[in-house]
Amino acid sequence: MDLLKSVREIGFFEMGVNLTRVLNSEAVWTKAGAIMPLPEIGLLDNVGRIAEWLASFGKSKYMFLTPELALIEHLAALCPGQEAIMVVSSDTEEEVRMRLQNNLPKHMRTLLLEEPFFPEEFYPQNGIIVACGYLAGGRAMVLPEIYRMIDHYVGGFYGKKVFVPYTELAEGTRYDGWLEASVDKFSQIWRDGT
Repeated sequence: MDLLKSVREIGFFEMGVNLTRVLNSEAVWTKAGAIMPLPEIGLLDNVGRIAEWLASFGKSKYMFLTPELALIEHLAALCPGQEAIMVVSSDTEEEVRMRLQNNLPKHMRTLLLEEPFFPEEFYPQNGIIVACGYLAGGRAMVLPEIYRMIDHYVGGFYGKKVFVPYTELAEGTRYDGWLEASVDKFSQIWRDGT
C-alpha cells in the first residue's frame, strides 16, 4: 500500500486514524515510519478537538488543501449548514477524483475544486483556508502538491489561513519528498491544547 497516495485520497487525519489501529505492528512501524511521521495514539480524540477549533472561527466556508475526510465529518456534525471545499491537485487521476466524489460527507455541503481554480464567493469574512501536514521542531512540513497550493491559494488570501498538523515532532525531522512551508504564511497553527 502506498501510504502517501492514500493520504492524497483520504487526507492525513483519516490515514492517521487508520494507522493508529495497527501501530502495534512492527511492519507498520518500519514501512510507514520510513516515509512519514507516525501519528499519536490519541489522534482520533484530536480530530474532534481540531474540528471544534476550526468551527470556533465562525466561518461558513472551509477550504481544505487536502481531502481531510475525517475532519470534515466532524465539522459536518458541528456545522451542518456550512460548506467544505476540498482542492484536488491538478495531477490527480480521474479514478481518485471519482472515489473522492463518492466519499464526500453527506451531512454538510461539500465539493471538490480542481486546482488552480478558486471557489466562488469565498472571501476573508466567510472563508478559512486549511493546510495539513506535520510539525517538526516548529517547522510546517507538507507534501509537494500542498506546498504548491499554499503558494497559489494562501499567498493572496487576506482571511484566516491555518496549518493543522496531524502530528508534531520535537526535532526538525524531514522525510524524503516533504517540503517546508513557511509558518509565516499562516495566521494560526493548531497546537494540541489550543
